[in-house]
Amino acid sequence: MSIEVLVVYFALLLLIALGGKFIFSPVELIVKFALKGGSGFLLLLFFNLLTRFTGYYLPFNLYTILYCGFLGIPGLISLCFLRTWL
Repeated sequence: MSIEVLVVYFALLLLIALGGKFIFSPVELIVKFALKGGSGFLLLLFFNLLTRFTGYYLPFNLYTILYCGFLGIPGLISLCFLRTWL
């Protein structure tokens, strides 16, 4: 066998190995968004329950929930700064 044939075989095997990973990636992406969204929702809910007596609240929408879900406490703090100064 020549070196070109071996390179093509290796490239095909690599493509097959990496292709198997990408088959399940849409499902993993949906699960990741659902878990991050759930944690962001709980974080915003807890924050709004703590600050309901002061009249300060953060809205519940897809963007704020995912933002808080992906960034966590620093995301919540940055949303508070944005709400206060904008």
